[in-house]
Amino acid sequence: METNQISKFMHYIIAIGYAIGAALGMAGSMVKDVIPQMMLYEISSIGLIVASVLAAGKYAKENSDFVAAGFIVLAIAEAVMSAGTAANSVSGSQPAFGAGMALYVPSFLLISLPKKFAIFVRITGALASIPFAFASAKIFLGEQVPSTSMFPSIGYTLLTITIVGWIWTILSKPKG
Repeated sequence: METNQISKFMHYIIAIGYAIGAALGMAGSMVKDVIPQMMLYEISSIGLIVASVLAAGKYAKENSDFVAAGFIVLAIAEAVMSAGTAANSVSGSQPAFGAGMALYVPSFLLISLPKKFAIFVRITGALASIPFAFASAKIFLGEQVPSTSMFPSIGYTLLTITIVGWIWTILSKPKG
């Protein structure tokens, strides 16, 4: 493949990874049975990790170091949560869930503060960091915070909107 074809292919892989991450993450929050819910969350994390690592490479090539760093931190956050998902219970996964949400905060700010995305994408991304900060703080203070509770639900809704914006941006501006 030529460089331009590889770049377009990578953009599609990023978009597919984010779409899988957003869709299966939302689906997991609607499932009440723990085993299918954890499977959906795990596949969601894998999609988000792959997409974020590739997005980091894309934005590093464009000399957008803060954005690239934000996507790397997002991939790390998802990997931490993925490890917690393996605990396969709400109480067993709380430390990893709290740590992952805490890592979301700087990742979303690093991605959203530079003017690389449309303003609505930057605003929803930055706003998503707020409920995740509260939820992670609650976990670190000893509370149980299910992924379907208020703060994570608000954060994930804003994150899903932001992901749609990332997909739109990546697919509408292929650079080769």
